[in-house]
Order: sequence, then C-alpha cells, then structure tokens
Amino acid sequence: MPELRTYQKELLNEARQALSKYKHIIVQSPTGSGKGVLIGSMASMSKYRVLILAHSEEILKQDAGHARNWLCDCSEVYARTKKKPETRVCVMMAQTLRQRLKKAEWAEWLDSFGFIILDECHRAEFDFIFEQPGIDSTFVVGLSATPARYGRMKQLALMYEAMVVGPSVQDLIDQGFLCRCKLYSLDAPSMDDVEWDYGRGDYSLGQMAQKFKSRARYIGAVENYQRICPGAKAVCFGCSSEQVIGVTEQFCAVGIKAKYMLSANFDEDEDFSGERKEIMDQFKRGDFQVLVLLGIGTAGLDIPDIKAVLVLFATTSIVKWYQVLGRCSRPADGKNGEFICLDFGLNYSRLGRYEDSRVWGLWHKEGAGGGVPPMKICPQCQKMIPVQYQDCPYCQYHFPTQQEIYQSDLQEIVAKNDEETIEGYVARKKLEGKKTNWILVQVCIKNPDNQKEAFMRAIEVLRTKHGENISPKYYFFFKREILSKVKVKKSEDSSPKLF
Repeated sequence: MPELRTYQKELLNEARQALSKYKHIIVQSPTGSGKGVLIGSMASMSKYRVLILAHSEEILKQDAGHARNWLCDCSEVYARTKKKPETRVCVMMAQTLRQRLKKAEWAEWLDSFGFIILDECHRAEFDFIFEQPGIDSTFVVGLSATPARYGRMKQLALMYEAMVVGPSVQDLIDQGFLCRCKLYSLDAPSMDDVEWDYGRGDYSLGQMAQKFKSRARYIGAVENYQRICPGAKAVCFGCSSEQVIGVTEQFCAVGIKAKYMLSANFDEDEDFSGERKEIMDQFKRGDFQVLVLLGIGTAGLDIPDIKAVLVLFATTSIVKWYQVLGRCSRPADGKNGEFICLDFGLNYSRLGRYEDSRVWGLWHKEGAGGGVPPMKICPQCQKMIPVQYQDCPYCQYHFPTQQEIYQSDLQEIVAKNDEETIEGYVARKKLEGKKTNWILVQVCIKNPDNQKEAFMRAIEVLRTKHGENISPKYYFFFKREILSKVKVKKSEDSSPKLF
C-alpha cells in the first residue's frame, strides 16, 4: 500500500475531525499533492460502502487505480455497464449516474452507499447529488485543488458545510513535492472590449477566441517555444478548434512533432490528431514533443515529465489558471525543480503567480471577477453568508434593507407629530423619495433667518441609526457650495414657515 506523506496524514486527520461535526465537507489540496492517494486512503478506511464519482473516464480510471492500491474491492461503472456492481467500492462517471437515477433500481443502488467521494468537486456535474433523497444523512467529501466558482454557478456553501484546507503551493515547493514556475509573459491581445459571460463567469468564449485567432500568433507561439524551451515536452492549451489545429500545423511545419486533441476524437485527421487514448499513450512515451489541447486535459493529465505549458487564452478564472499550471507542477528527472509557463494571455496580471497564497471559500461573488465575497453572520442560524444576500439561504431570515429600516424610523417620527414641524417635513419628503440635498435646501430656504438651526434639526432626522451619515460640519460646505448657488424661484407657495 502507498505510504502517506506527513501533510497527507494531517489533512486526513483534519477531514476526519470535520466529518465528526458535518456530513458534507470539501478537502482542498494543490494539484500534484496526491488527492488520488487521499481518495484511495479514505475509501479503504471507511466503514461504509463507498461511491467515488469522477467527471471523465481518465480520472475514473485513476481513482479506481488508487482505490485498488489501497487493497479496496473496487468496480468501475461505465455507460456501457449494465449490471449494478455489488463491490464495497464503486467508481463511476457522474454523468452516467445522473442518467441511471431515472430508474428506481439505480436510485435504490445509490441508497446503499453511506460515503460518497467527489473528485474535482468544484465542477457543476456533481451538483445533482445534493438533490437526491436521503443525501442529508450520507457522508459526502468533495476534493479539489481549486474549490472556487464563478458567475451563476450554484454556491458551494449550499451543498457543503465546511472546508478543510491543505498545504499551500509554496509549502509543497519548499518541501520538494512540487516544482516552482518560471513564468514568461508574452504578447497578449487586449481584452478590454471583450464582453463578460455571466453564465460561465469568464470572458465570452467566442469573442476571446477571435482575439487569439491569427496566423501571426500561431507563429509567435512556436517561435517563443523554440527560443525559451526548445525540445521541452510541452502541453499547449488553446481556446478554439481553428486555433488548436493551426498551432499544431505550425509546430509540425518547423520540424517539431505535435498533435492536437479536442473534446471529441478526430480519427480522420491521421497527420495531426487521432483517437484520444492512442494520442495520450504516444505523448507519455515521448513519440512527439507538444500536445495541443482544447476543452480537455485541465484535470486528470498526470504526466510528471511535462516541462512546459503554453497558455494561448485569457481568463479570469483562478480555477482554469491553476489547473493548466498544475499539469507541469510534478517533479521529474530533468526538470531541476522547475517548469516553464509561456503566458500569451497576460493571465498572471489578473490572477497572480502560481506560488501566490490563496484564500478559498464556500461562497463566491456572482458578478464579474469572481473571488471570495465579504461575509456576514445570520442572526437566526449563525451561518456565514455573503453580505449582499437579503435572505439567508439556510433559514430564510430576511435582512431588512437600509430603506426598509429607514422608512420604519421615519414613519414612527411622522406618527408622533400632529403638526408639521421640520422633523415631520423632512420625514415626509424623504419617504416621497426626495434627495437629501433637495430636502436640506428647502428647509434652509423656508427658514432664512435660522438656516443653521433648521439644518441641524433636519439632519437629526436623516441621521437615524440606520440612515445617512451626515456630519454637522457638512453645513459649512453645504452653505458655501450648494445653498449659495440655489436660485429661488418666485411662486405662490403659501406653505407656512416651519418655525
């Protein structure tokens, strides 16, 4: 059986402690830190029947291999698998399980598992698991190097109760378990005019791909590879099929062996592509130098001797940035503890360097940019939620808005005054939606001989504990810059002076 590293033992102990309090947790640990070993270890130690879910066949096979390394009785379930396996540990594609659950017998089969492990749990393919009956009583552990989400993706906090954070990238580099990144930032197109796709939480894919679609950029990528890391085993990530094919052809045109893989097989392109498994086997053996990818390979590509990564896209996603860098992060002979990144998208300027420390959280900002939002505590259930939430997603407690609180205060003031005073006038106009400076101007105009006193009484109404923060010192600026420039129109307004 494998031998756990010290940080892996510590991470497992922390996960065990978290599971003593919560049913659903996330375990975070960097790419290359051995999450597959952790999965196999957890499966072997569990007293429950274990289901491991993956989002690709490559990761499914890797997870099954790790489980068997820990002497688990393990079955692999594919789309072509008809019978429901009865082994203690089963490894399955999430997409396959979702389709099978339409049948009652597979739903019963799912109920037989007391422990579910989700590999790459930040992905949306696993969200359906938390909608299944009885999931609240089932232990669920999600593992990810980058537990972050963007845009309109479901909040992780609505599915998981806690997160166990493992060692940082820099910690593992210092211990010799990961390689440092030698970063080169190269010519990048401007993304200022590229629209934001709120659904995916990143740049519009089509518009971004147009920025990188030119023969000059293909040539530039190949020339910089030859200049900076000639002959290095490399993986190149693109953003469109046209670009990926063009870059591959350009590599081959200058005598550098390269092949491309898209999310589907391209068996008919014998010169530059082919069947996915065959290409991957060839690349592992070193039959060609550069593997060019689109839509695959950001997870599960475990080939330690990859020495360079070419990033031919722009992103604001820390998940995508870390996943592509992680393809080269594992130590191997000839790497001297480092790998090379050729960043053609100026991504480091938005997302930082590979070694930078990160803050991971269960909540994400739903607007452009992503990241971890500022939090507040629900006074009813005591759980942490983003400050912008007006209703707690856990207990539905409603946080009154400033306007709701403000109107409540003002209505109380109005109710206490039978005759219109300064206080009553200010409250009434505020509730009518008038702007603060408009109200203050009116109060001062109606009381020309007592403007300062009228002003101070007015702001006392506006400065309720949940209202506006108006300092008495504002009066001097207000009088000089606003009130002095107001032109009073003559009118037949016969409203009485406020005092």
